[in-house]
Amino acid sequence: MRILCIGDSNTWGYNPVNGQRFEKRWTKVLSELMPENEIIEEGLNGRTLTSVDPVFKERCGIKGLKMLLMSHKPVDYVIVMLGTNELKTVFENDANGIAKGIRQFLEIILDVNMWERFKVPKVLIISPVLIRDELIVNGDVFGGFDENSVRESKHLAKEILKVCEEYKVEFMNAADYAEASLVDNIHMDEENHIKLAEAVNEKLRIIIIP
Repeated sequence: MRILCIGDSNTWGYNPVNGQRFEKRWTKVLSELMPENEIIEEGLNGRTLTSVDPVFKERCGIKGLKMLLMSHKPVDYVIVMLGTNELKTVFENDANGIAKGIRQFLEIILDVNMWERFKVPKVLIISPVLIRDELIVNGDVFGGFDENSVRESKHLAKEILKVCEEYKVEFMNAADYAEASLVDNIHMDEENHIKLAEAVNEKLRIIIIP
């Protein structure tokens, strides 16, 4: 089975200590836990759902989504974990608006015309880990987030779940299993990448294996 994982820096494996890439990122660990399947990594630092960064316009996920899907097809499952970057102050977003971005992603992923002679893949949407409260007290060492970002991150799972129920796709909340590190309050450390990978593995084995 081919499983495509689309995400941002917390899928790419960004190490908040030095900016390098974790070897034990969740997609890599998932590949080790599910060796019978092909885990396709599509993590990009700064990737958004639909918001366009004025400096890095190419990081807008919706603009490159069709090309990304076409380059990897056929796939059996698409996992999407996005939404954190949408909470940057420059975008002035809230959880409800971000959930609408998930809806736009699903409209494309589930479009039968996108897949031509191949089957439309199943979808798992993962609401990202929370931005830690410590960001408000300690300041934003990563850049671009504020108190509103922290507050709205706590509402993301609820709003994204509504969309997933509407489109009848699978949902899980990463914050139930993992958390951001205290280094920058945004990115997971290796321990939490492993925790998330283990949770995704369990979820997939429930929903994929008869």
